[in-house]
Amino acid sequence: MASGFIILKDGRCFGRRWTGYDEILKIAIKELYLLENENELAKWLETQIPDLDDESGECGWGFYKPSTDEFLNRHLDIRSFTTDNQELFIKAIHNGREKLLEFQDDYSPLNIDYFEIFYKMVTLCEDGEPALEFSDWGTIQPCNEKNGPGWE
Repeated sequence: MASGFIILKDGRCFGRRWTGYDEILKIAIKELYLLENENELAKWLETQIPDLDDESGECGWGFYKPSTDEFLNRHLDIRSFTTDNQELFIKAIHNGREKLLEFQDDYSPLNIDYFEIFYKMVTLCEDGEPALEFSDWGTIQPCNEKNGPGWE
């Protein structure tokens, strides 16, 4: 059952088990730290996944994060990012894919086939393909939130 949801720029949804959601965010975080001066988005994304030593993060769609004293759901809507941060997140995903294909388990425990489903959604979104032709949700919900760094 899906317990982690990533909504891409066109509104299509990637919904999968929480472990995959967390690993995709960890890949993005790793790659953002490698991009010059992109630590703010990486740091913010770290607040969206459980702390490494926190077993409460294994409860599925939501978890309590002691380091921020918040209860969080595994729901990341890329449309809520600034335009620059949307582009950075996607760049990090592209870079992470290259490393996952090359280094496999040495880079991330995430199953490559699992990541490829997410990556296909990313590329279809970038290519302007209709969002609902490949999405885990049957509708596109509006996004009125502003999340992540860069919003003044």
